[in-house]
Amino acid sequence: MGPVPGGARVAVVKPDYGVTGGYERVIDRVEALLAGDGHDVTRLTVDMTGLGGSVRGLAVPPPVFAAMPEYFRYVAGVEAFDRLDTRPYDLVISTQPPSVAHRHPRHLSVFSHHMRVFYDLEEVYLRAGFSPDPALHQRAAELVRELDQPRYEAVSWFLAASDVVADRLRRFNGRTNTSVYLAGMAVGDEEAVDRDPTPPGTGAVLSVGRQEFTKRTELAVAAAHLLPERELAVVGYGGRNAWAKAVDHRLSQPGADVAALTDADLWCNTGLGAPPVPDHQRSNVTFHTAATDEVLERLYREAPCVVAPAYDEDYGLTAVEAMHHGRPLVVCRDGGGLVDLVEDGVTGLVVEPTPQAIAEAVERLVTDRDLAATLGAAARERAAEISWPRANEVIRDAVARVLA
Repeated sequence: MGPVPGGARVAVVKPDYGVTGGYERVIDRVEALLAGDGHDVTRLTVDMTGLGGSVRGLAVPPPVFAAMPEYFRYVAGVEAFDRLDTRPYDLVISTQPPSVAHRHPRHLSVFSHHMRVFYDLEEVYLRAGFSPDPALHQRAAELVRELDQPRYEAVSWFLAASDVVADRLRRFNGRTNTSVYLAGMAVGDEEAVDRDPTPPGTGAVLSVGRQEFTKRTELAVAAAHLLPERELAVVGYGGRNAWAKAVDHRLSQPGADVAALTDADLWCNTGLGAPPVPDHQRSNVTFHTAATDEVLERLYREAPCVVAPAYDEDYGLTAVEAMHHGRPLVVCRDGGGLVDLVEDGVTGLVVEPTPQAIAEAVERLVTDRDLAATLGAAARERAAEISWPRANEVIRDAVARVLA
């Protein structure tokens, strides 16, 4: 389907969490597509970073807020999106929660995830120790789902970021008014990459992603310490950056035993209270917390493989980038959308979520360059099926469906 004839007034409603990542680039692409099709596109944002001090007109005492900040911030966010006046707009496009809760008669949700600590990540979130009162958190999850359900039922159409996300919408909300778009590269030019194929490099193994809970950067760091002759480049920044560096420092000490560390020691924890790392810390892991697109492109070209160890990922934009660069991926069996992208032994390797299994896969790809090249070539072929031109047609179809 081509562009929708006639320009519509479109409001893109988006929470601002003070973070810029792959999803923000996706929304930028969606806005540019619609503007290029002749629509009048306006972004309306809600600053989520200071919310939660009051809910429904009642002040939330600091000790109460501290016991359940995610809940109070989320409910306050829903109220803030309720206050947005989108009546002048022909179409509202919502993005991350809680913008999905906004009500409009023509509402298209570009849906990437729920407020996951109250949905599918509730169990692992509690296991990691984030909540001092698990029973209270579980009750808060019930209230969030009760708040969300009628609002999700009012959404005209969902554009799910992956089949995994579409399945979550069905399981938790009974929503099947859904189509799936697979976003293309967030960094780099798909066509330029396609014109310049290169075999897997001989530089540092690469891991890319925001350092947040369930991204499990710590698994890649621990795996690197089982391969002291290999270099690992970690690209990305987030709330667990200090923790990941502390894990690297701990494993750099004489006598450190990676095999003795549990999930709780590595990633299934709050990541708070990380001990400071000395300035002279040296290891085979390099952290690039502010890499430019040009630096990231170079790291992709030099990498023999890319490690994406996230738990139950929604999609995996960095995996798509790696595949476009012809780099075989190492992902974990519980990786969610990542496992949908990577076929074991065809476009990469799917392994158990342990440092030992990841290290064995990396060493296999680094030492067997023929295997790495074969998997990388197949990954490029798979990536050719995941492009922005294809995604654009799905997006246009959804816009036309809602505006009809």
